[in-house]
Amino acid sequence: MKHRISGKKLGRNHHERQALFKSLTKAMFINGSINTTEAKAKSIVSTIESLANTIITKPELTAKRELFRTLQDQTWVNNVVKTFKETFGQQSSNFTQMTRIKRRYGDDSLIVKFSFVKPVKFDIKKEVVKAVDKKPKKEVKKVEVKKEIKAEVKKEAKPKTKVKKETK
Repeated sequence: MKHRISGKKLGRNHHERQALFKSLTKAMFINGSINTTEAKAKSIVSTIESLANTIITKPELTAKRELFRTLQDQTWVNNVVKTFKETFGQQSSNFTQMTRIKRRYGDDSLIVKFSFVKPVKFDIKKEVVKAVDKKPKKEVKKVEVKKEIKAEVKKEAKPKTKVKKETK
């Protein structure tokens, strides 16, 4: 009997599975679509539908906090929330679709394109922080450095006072 057991293990332990789901969800929200196996796509459908519904229905701050748990980047979160509200408006379900593409040669598993129903374009332009220019260091030629090192070695090698050898 399979009471209170849901989902597939996908050949992974609990933590590996959670990491896989998080990375697939992140890739889906960043790229708008992903190519993956049917089993993996079916296992993340509920997560993505739930997050998409949260973005549309809940207050903006709550939605951003929930989405930040997955994306871990505030600029992406802000852009995804803004784009989703514009694209899907008052829609409350059916945000995703699966299109069968091919069978993988190695293990004959079905590969699907998992995407949002409406084309979503996430435009992220991260601001490039310019480094403060410090005064350039004085350039020293290699020849000068070698001469200085040789001069220091010669000074250390020659004793300042001569030592007299005792003869018996």
